[in-house]
Amino acid sequence: MSIDRETALRQAEKLQREGKLDLAIAAYARLVEAQPRDWNTINTLGDLYLRAGDVDRGVAQFVQIADHLFSEGFFPKAAALYKKTLKAKPDHEHTLLRLAEIAGGQELLADARAYLRKLWELRSERGDERGAAECLVRLASLPQADAETILTAARVSRALGDNEQAASLFRGAAGELQKAGRDAAALEALAQVMSLQPTDTALRRELVGRYVTAGQLDQVGALLDAETAGSEPDLLLALGQIELSRKDDAAACATLTRFITVATERSPEVLRLAGELGRAGDAQRAFMLSEIVVDDAVLRGDWDRAIDVLQQFLVHGPHLPALVKLVQVAGDAGHEDVLQESRERLADAYLENGQGPDAQSVAEVLFEGAPESAVHAARLRRAMEMTGVEDPDAAVQAIRARLFPASVVVAAPAAEPDIAVTVEEIEIEAETAAFTIHGVDDDLLDLGPAPELESPPEVLRVNERANQPAEIDLSDALAALGGSSVASTAGRPQAGASLEAIFEAMRPRGADYRTVAEGAELYERGLRRLEDGEIRDGLADLAEAARVPAFRFPAASRLGREYVARGHAHAGIEWLERAAEMPAPTRDAGLAVLYDLGVALNGVGESTRALAVMMELEADEPNYRDVRQRLQVLARAEEERRG
Repeated sequence: MSIDRETALRQAEKLQREGKLDLAIAAYARLVEAQPRDWNTINTLGDLYLRAGDVDRGVAQFVQIADHLFSEGFFPKAAALYKKTLKAKPDHEHTLLRLAEIAGGQELLADARAYLRKLWELRSERGDERGAAECLVRLASLPQADAETILTAARVSRALGDNEQAASLFRGAAGELQKAGRDAAALEALAQVMSLQPTDTALRRELVGRYVTAGQLDQVGALLDAETAGSEPDLLLALGQIELSRKDDAAACATLTRFITVATERSPEVLRLAGELGRAGDAQRAFMLSEIVVDDAVLRGDWDRAIDVLQQFLVHGPHLPALVKLVQVAGDAGHEDVLQESRERLADAYLENGQGPDAQSVAEVLFEGAPESAVHAARLRRAMEMTGVEDPDAAVQAIRARLFPASVVVAAPAAEPDIAVTVEEIEIEAETAAFTIHGVDDDLLDLGPAPELESPPEVLRVNERANQPAEIDLSDALAALGGSSVASTAGRPQAGASLEAIFEAMRPRGADYRTVAEGAELYERGLRRLEDGEIRDGLADLAEAARVPAFRFPAASRLGREYVARGHAHAGIEWLERAAEMPAPTRDAGLAVLYDLGVALNGVGESTRALAVMMELEADEPNYRDVRQRLQVLARAEEERRG
């Protein structure tokens, strides 16, 4: 058999040399048929077909050999035969595809792209959409494929209904676009993936996170819900903002409560949202968000944090729900100073809002706690008038009588006969000085222990039934206030002294326990803490510095202005009064303190005292600021009140 094949080959070669192509082709064809894997003979047959002009048959022989070599992994040899085929027939699609695959595997990316683009053009021209899409997908799958190519392949795949492949390509395009810094286009590509795979929760969360990072919250609304947000703080915050924009306050509160639960340290971000609502004039919704932070702080036992948030909210003005909340929190926390101040502000807010019964209930609590206070008494009278009480003065006196059922009248010693006044005069003067002597803000101002102020002095417990003058010995009362010894002539009012001088002697004075250097350190530290936002500690330092004589004026004046500015008017007035009693370092400083005191008094309805302060200021400096205009307004108000 071998001899016959060799003879047949020689005969076929002879026919080829003699140019007898048809006979040579027939001879080689018989040899190939007898031995189909004789690649050399097949190759020769292909060449003969080409010489004879039968391109298709020649190409078929080359492709048969090349496909075999490709399947066996002999890629360079296969590529040589494919190129030989392509030379004979440039539009041979199978050959173009195989060459693209071999070039891609050998990282000859430019060649691979060229073959695939040629193939895509051929398939597109003959209307083979799916075949053309396959070319684009292969182009997109090549290493270093550009984003536009990948996007084109993704769109074509989606158009052909191959959603899985389209989603994969859109994801790849998003990655390339992100690398190129084209964030907006990357987000759009991910959005296309989301539209193809709407149930992919992980993708939804990723896309929402990217929108949130990019600040494109308007794109998040259709994608984000509670399930998607899960326990991811950024997504919860974004969802809360979206719900707020939709005015879905119940859902927003639930979402932001969850947000602050999983990320307590980020509570300032909820307060930032509250601030935005407040600046937009929506105080009710602003408090709704602030209350979330307050409740979280209460649950964690951080009472100071809860109180600070409420007080900061109230800096912008009285707000009844916030004041009610502050009263509750301060009471639960045992912060008596804050509780007292917040009750005062709540009563005033009720009065301003025309809610007489509510104002009366709070005012009664305040008055019963400090029945010697003229401010509390005036507030209670006003509330009673609003609720329709026929004789508010008698009602107030009845409460005072219930609190002090026993009358106290003390005879003045013979050595001091000039100090004789009526009970009515003592009562009026006591009420005028009560706030200075027994101000409920002493604890708030952290002035240290003052046991002599814990209970009203007996001198203020007057016989309400008496209508005739009575002589009163004030020496015991002065001793009870912790002042100088009764036997001390320096600390005791002299015979014939005015009632104002007597009450001046009754005012408590803090002991000077610290040196000037310590006072300077406290004063400077207090100022620094105020500047750094450490309000509570800064005020405490200034209050301690005010005990040192050298710093009483600057510390007290600064404390007064700080408290007034932060809505604690009564505490501020107390400190401004203390500053006004001290020698000022300059004339201008003294005038400024008097002016601020007068304005603060007028602000809390103490128009009579404000008028007196402004008159004193006008006498010292006739053209000081707008004192003259203020005097005119105060005078008219006083005339109307008396009328």
